[in-house]
Amino acid sequence: MVKNELEKIWDLPSKLPYRERVEELQKIFTNDHQSDKVEFRNNGKSVLYPNSSKYNHYFSDGLYVREMFVSGGYFGFTAIHNLANPLFVMKGIMWCTTEHGVQKLVAPTFVLTEAGTKRICWFPEDSIVVTVHPNPDGLTDLDEIEKQTASGTWDQYGEDKENGGWELFEHKEYHKKIEHEKDK
Repeated sequence: MVKNELEKIWDLPSKLPYRERVEELQKIFTNDHQSDKVEFRNNGKSVLYPNSSKYNHYFSDGLYVREMFVSGGYFGFTAIHNLANPLFVMKGIMWCTTEHGVQKLVAPTFVLTEAGTKRICWFPEDSIVVTVHPNPDGLTDLDEIEKQTASGTWDQYGEDKENGGWELFEHKEYHKKIEHEKDK
């Protein structure tokens, strides 16, 4: 099996735990803010919306939705998620790192992002990714929303946050219906 670029990088020998490994790779790729090819915002302390991607932002009572149009070949690092949120790959392919290795997400699909997650991502083709975030105060200022939803550094994130996680609630009647259809 031929490995893609992200798998080749991730499979390099390392004894670092996941978080430190992602940070070390980010330092290597950004060359400690010296590269003119790497974009930074607030010296790497704020969420960056890369110029190579385009965005639509949607607001409603209680929700903020971000739609990201990513060009094929994009390689990057996410911010640290302060809150659990779903991520939907609507078009294309997204490869991303997880605590368990590299994961391939092929549209249409979704993953449930846990608070404290930071990923390395690679998009081999043009893709559309949508994330949904709680917005209980009905904010529309992206800087204010970012303070609630993401951190640029682990110091900003902190270890004392109680951000909850995901719990699966299976609708019993729905599952019975599916099981019943299988029996036919």
